[in-house]
Amino acid sequence: MQDTNQLCNRLIHEFAENYMGKLFYFCLRKTGDPNEAEDLTQDIALNVLTALEKGSVPEFFSAWVWKIARNRYSVWADEKHKRHALVTGSDASDYEIEDDSPGVLDEMIHAEQIALLRRELAFIKSIYRNVVVSYYLDGKSIRDIAASMSLSVSAVEQRLFRARKILKEGMDMAREFGRRSYDPESIGFCTSGSQPGGHPWSAIQRKIPINILCEANNNPSTVQELSVALGIALPYMEEEIELLEDAELLKKTDNGKYLTGFFISPVECQNESNGICCEFAEENYDAIWQLAGKVLKKAQEFGISTDAYTEEDAQMFFAFMIEQKLVNDLLPENIFTKFTRRDGGNWGIIGLEDGASSRLSTVLFNNEGSMKNEALKWEGFQEESSVDKTFSVRRYKSDAPDCDLLGFFAKLACEDGINKNAVGEWENVDESIEEGFLTVSDGGLLKVNAILIENEKNKELLAYIRSTADYCRLLEKMKQTVDRMKTVIEKYSNPYLEEDFDYYVAMSLMTRGFLAPLWANNGLYKGNSAQFCALYY
Repeated sequence: MQDTNQLCNRLIHEFAENYMGKLFYFCLRKTGDPNEAEDLTQDIALNVLTALEKGSVPEFFSAWVWKIARNRYSVWADEKHKRHALVTGSDASDYEIEDDSPGVLDEMIHAEQIALLRRELAFIKSIYRNVVVSYYLDGKSIRDIAASMSLSVSAVEQRLFRARKILKEGMDMAREFGRRSYDPESIGFCTSGSQPGGHPWSAIQRKIPINILCEANNNPSTVQELSVALGIALPYMEEEIELLEDAELLKKTDNGKYLTGFFISPVECQNESNGICCEFAEENYDAIWQLAGKVLKKAQEFGISTDAYTEEDAQMFFAFMIEQKLVNDLLPENIFTKFTRRDGGNWGIIGLEDGASSRLSTVLFNNEGSMKNEALKWEGFQEESSVDKTFSVRRYKSDAPDCDLLGFFAKLACEDGINKNAVGEWENVDESIEEGFLTVSDGGLLKVNAILIENEKNKELLAYIRSTADYCRLLEKMKQTVDRMKTVIEKYSNPYLEEDFDYYVAMSLMTRGFLAPLWANNGLYKGNSAQFCALYY
């Protein structure tokens, strides 16, 4: 039963998001009148939603919806004359509420539509709601209602008239909901840290919550205000808000209003941020590359193994590494994992208006090791672009190896490789080879496909990097860049997010994405590898 309910709820969302607009245009073609098309669309929607609420699960959802649409149109066409016979004059239905007929709400209330009527009652004040419930749900006459409430017959009729108008507004909201759903706000999302419970991705896969987050970001609002602004019936809104609150994407204030719990960067902010990153890259790409060459030579002197890479690819790794250290030295420690979440994760999130990607094509992926050995870490830099095909050779899958493999990788590194036959039938080895993390030599020797850096030697290398005059000059240039980025984030972000401004700076500081193409396009890097990784052990 639970599975059926879940499926029906999913289909309800699918219908609201994908069919309302299409149904309106279908009805418009059939009726030739926008007002009649709206009425017919709502009639079809009520039938579909009522059936789903009762647990009807069609085998072919789209065909089922359109069958209902065609059937309701046929009924509507047949009844059109009858409706005209009942209503004389444009305003008659507003006031001529018959004592014994439930048909005065423009066919909105049928016996099979009671459940949906109850939902729409959420929009009506109690003085009107009580009259509607008594008349339409309890079946009482106007005279009986008047007597029980100590009201005149005229007062009851007027309240029913007002309720009719409010219910119509609710139906108009449903149509607006349909429009916003198939033409929604476009937001991209980037996260950092770990998400063991599936948050926040499980809460932002659909269009409706994205629209809610956008609205709450611009206008702190109550549930009712969000419902009106987005044209989403209140019960649906409550469900969506509950999900977003649970995912810690919405915050409820003391006055009952909701705020988006993270920064959604507008296009203007992204443009300014990218401009700042681009300036830094253009001014410093050569200096970083030259310093990377010196670091490579020093690493080899320290005994750090770069044999898995060409000299050029190894220099590329250290160039990326230098850029990362420049950023990390200027921002708070653990900036990307600073958030403690109820689901056990430590993830942060930023939204990008218009689905744009200020992160460009370059990302960092790493793995901090296993429970057995916290010293192990896999670190990688990735450069892939759908536009710029300079980097085309992918060494690895798009994320880091599993934690339980790092111990084995470290053993291979310490022993300078192991004969594959000696490992035995271990499926993880074959998978790691297929994913690019391991290679097998012609002699059958299994090796780690990465730069191999012992942790103690890494400390020596970092001390050397930070001691150079070149790095100090670059650090000052990066500090100026970070300070400018902070000003931009403060300009566009909401003040209540102030304590997290450093995080949004870090997520927007994508100098790496501008540096990589410059190294390649200016002839400094002549290879075509898309990923550059190291194992720290």
